[in-house]
Amino acid sequence: MNQVGVKTILFHGPSGCGKDTQVEFLVDDYGFLNIGTGDMIRKLFEEGDKDAIEAMGYTSQGKFVPNEIIYNKMFPKWLDRFDSSKSWALVSVVREVGQIGFLDALLEEKGRKLDLFIHFTLSTETAVERVSVRKYCPSCGMTFHPKFKPESVEGICDKCGTELIQRDDDKPEKIKERLREYNRTIKPILKEYQKRGILIEVDASPSIQDIHKEIIKILGL
Repeated sequence: MNQVGVKTILFHGPSGCGKDTQVEFLVDDYGFLNIGTGDMIRKLFEEGDKDAIEAMGYTSQGKFVPNEIIYNKMFPKWLDRFDSSKSWALVSVVREVGQIGFLDALLEEKGRKLDLFIHFTLSTETAVERVSVRKYCPSCGMTFHPKFKPESVEGICDKCGTELIQRDDDKPEKIKERLREYNRTIKPILKEYQKRGILIEVDASPSIQDIHKEIIKILGL
């Protein structure tokens, strides 16, 4: 069982839904730890980790990294870096239904269980509108948006000072293709977490602040 007051929440949603921004609020205001496989691969790759180097070979081609690499080799040692006495915000660490069992086992090893699966919903039209104009930091992975999350100095990452870019896969047709694949893989995941009674869906179309207020209410913070 989780310690009293310590939460383990899995956040998921399509490109453009703002899940990373919402998790940043929880990190800054409530002491959550942000745990995602994207950061994991980037940082372990920078450290020369052989499993991360193999994983990067898949992600650089836009392919999913096999479960054997992510969950059996990389994620266990990555979770060791995070304080188990604090609340965890897991971000998109389950991308297909077969990974749910892997995550369950890893959390159990840490004396935790998943409290909630919060899924952000967004129409294809809104996702394309948001993602096609966002900028991305190739160094730390932060994203910025001219309307919802503008950078302080145009073209420069607020967090690490790196020059921002627009990713090739943030073009409208690529976004639609990615969303089709997302919708295909997310359905059985939602079904499983709904069956467990821990699925909560949040409309990601309102303002960042309105969504933040709803998340705080859902989590009882």
